[in-house]
Amino acid sequence: MKTKSRSGRLVANLLIVALTTVLTMGALELLVRAFVTVRNVGPAFTVYDPIYDKRLKADLHATRIAPEFRFRINTNSLAMRDPEPTKPVTDGIAFVGDSFTMGYGVEDNEAFPAIIRAALQRRDVTVPVLNTGMGNNGNGRWVKFFEHDAAKLRPRIVVFQVMANDFDDNLAEHLFELDGKGGLRELPIPRPGIARKMQTLIDDVPGLSYSRLVGLASMAVEAMEAGASTESLGDVQPGDDLTFALVRTAVDKARATGADVIGVLVGLTGERRAKMTEIFRQRGLTCIDTPNKNDAPDLYFKVDGHWNAAGHRRAAELILPQILRRLDQSQKGVE
Repeated sequence: MKTKSRSGRLVANLLIVALTTVLTMGALELLVRAFVTVRNVGPAFTVYDPIYDKRLKADLHATRIAPEFRFRINTNSLAMRDPEPTKPVTDGIAFVGDSFTMGYGVEDNEAFPAIIRAALQRRDVTVPVLNTGMGNNGNGRWVKFFEHDAAKLRPRIVVFQVMANDFDDNLAEHLFELDGKGGLRELPIPRPGIARKMQTLIDDVPGLSYSRLVGLASMAVEAMEAGASTESLGDVQPGDDLTFALVRTAVDKARATGADVIGVLVGLTGERRAKMTEIFRQRGLTCIDTPNKNDAPDLYFKVDGHWNAAGHRRAAELILPQILRRLDQSQKGVE
């Protein structure tokens, strides 16, 4: 009888603890929803990858919620924010970049690669358009892309989108470093850390990733990992040589495959912009400088730093003529 009594009390105590925990978490969730602005709510877009460190999830169908917007993101079986391919995607146009290329904050058909795809289709141009963009992404994965995946896709045109925060991202990601002669040395990819494992666990529990409390905790972890930012500085900073080397290497690797290359700059100013532009132009390549937020605030979300739908339309307007000219030249070359 005593054993049953102790067992009953243990079960009762566990139930009380569980109920108290649920009620406490529920109360905290309501407090966060009422009084705290959470920048990102929703499942992670990426998974661990032993080559790239991370990559977009394949067949992802999710909603991301932010104070200024809510948008759906869908990826195909190739882990790209494109429709599911019905034929080979070789000899196409590859858009390579970060969250601006991926289209963070806008719907699938509002991202500038999708706008360009639709414009080409209206002209009966059936060339594949590939959006390989991924948020929170520097330029090291560009180099890896041309070492591991580009040979399968064989793009004829590559659009490299460079963002001001790439300089910080490249230092933080530790995918490459400069050797003593200014060359690139690839660094080993570490095993998934606690933050990645926790995010995977959260995503596996239905609905948990849409908790504002979880979003707040994720925001705190990101803030601790981010460190100091220099993206608003136009002058070249210590450590910038890594970014310039990564972009030069990626551009040269793309050209070595026979692809034409277009550069697209977002948010770069001063000497950084001048040096990045020179990388493209000294190779005889086009480099497009998009309007920054100070000059064209209507193209950006007011608080979030990304382009809104109007910003993506403007980017497409700037890039499309360059793509059409190259496609026309390649068609004349075939004839």
